[in-house]
Amino acid sequence: MKIKYLFLFIFLITSTLLYGQEDYKYHRSSLYSILLRHENRPFADEILSSFNSIPIPDKFDDHNLSKRVFKAAVLQKSDTTELDDQKPYIDNLLSKNAIGRRLVAKWFNQNKDGLFNCDLLVKRGFYDASAFDIDLSDKTIRGADKIISDASNELISNTYIIVNDIDFYDRRETGKKLSNAATGVTTVVSAIPIIGLFALPAYGANARLTESVAGFKIRVTSYLYKLDWNDEIEGTFYKNYYTSVPDETKINAFKKEKQLFSLKYIGKHTVYSGITTLRGINRQEEFFIKVCTRALDESVANLQKEHAEFRVKTPLLSIEPLSAKIGMKEGVNEESEYEVLEVLEEDGLTKYKRVGIIKPSKGKVWDNRYLAEFEEENENSTLKATEFEKVSGGDFYPGMLIREITK
Repeated sequence: MKIKYLFLFIFLITSTLLYGQEDYKYHRSSLYSILLRHENRPFADEILSSFNSIPIPDKFDDHNLSKRVFKAAVLQKSDTTELDDQKPYIDNLLSKNAIGRRLVAKWFNQNKDGLFNCDLLVKRGFYDASAFDIDLSDKTIRGADKIISDASNELISNTYIIVNDIDFYDRRETGKKLSNAATGVTTVVSAIPIIGLFALPAYGANARLTESVAGFKIRVTSYLYKLDWNDEIEGTFYKNYYTSVPDETKINAFKKEKQLFSLKYIGKHTVYSGITTLRGINRQEEFFIKVCTRALDESVANLQKEHAEFRVKTPLLSIEPLSAKIGMKEGVNEESEYEVLEVLEEDGLTKYKRVGIIKPSKGKVWDNRYLAEFEEENENSTLKATEFEKVSGGDFYPGMLIREITK
């Protein structure tokens, strides 16, 4: 089956008023987020429930597979492995479950009959499948069609996997979690007197809720991987596996492929949650969601600071003042700097040209962290975007992309 494509270069352009509705189309990285579940550890169920309720960060396209939770390893310290280092286990887990192949299958919308199509690439790349024919099954390495090359460079090769090892700790090291099987109510017992339930606000127990969670924090170690996708892999896939019509040979060969679609390890980062303000929280599950959300957001932000290839792009929302819909959740602070990128088409491929540098304006960094709007004396949570000032460059316009740079 032949698929028609025309490269429709749409990144922009709708005019916006100050902090108006963002309606810019641009290529995003894709993210698959995994939880390592410590089944017999305290708060395992709360962590699981919280993780399942947290969406993929909005600067990424959601590339989650159906299975997102795997059992964590019970580790023993060795000469080469720290007690809390899950990487060797994760490497084996991702390989054994053919995660690379499954991510590729999702990119090409493989259905239950094993047939592929390019609908997802068209949707995320803002391409138009209507002008000329390409027989993908006959495509060799980097064939004539620029649209496929652009999709490979911009979309498929920017597919990331984060494996999150999440655990709760009692900082006082005296608390124990007890579960009342009859009522399902959780209490915390420590060396000081019993400090009560994660109780419902209907009983006026916000103070006890505060005491109950005061000694706890969360540790998140996030392991970052990237789908290995290059010219050779692309050519092999199109030639040997891609089919939009029944072809048992190709379908079975793809199903058995275990080597071609691998994942490259990039790095890891560990964060610890601090004191969590309970304003706006009425139930214990809301507390766990807040702690997990903020910790995961911080972990992603730190991985981006440490690994330039993982940094996301986001559009300028307005020019007077310069503003963009990123903030503290993405790790923005007054010392940050961002390059301003103009999006160009060269020979049918997407290119980015730096046209300037901007930095956040003093006192104008948007606090867009989860539930920040409920925190006292947090005026920055009422902002609708972060405001910037120009460091260098010429004229900017809404829809140009910005990306953090290292000073």
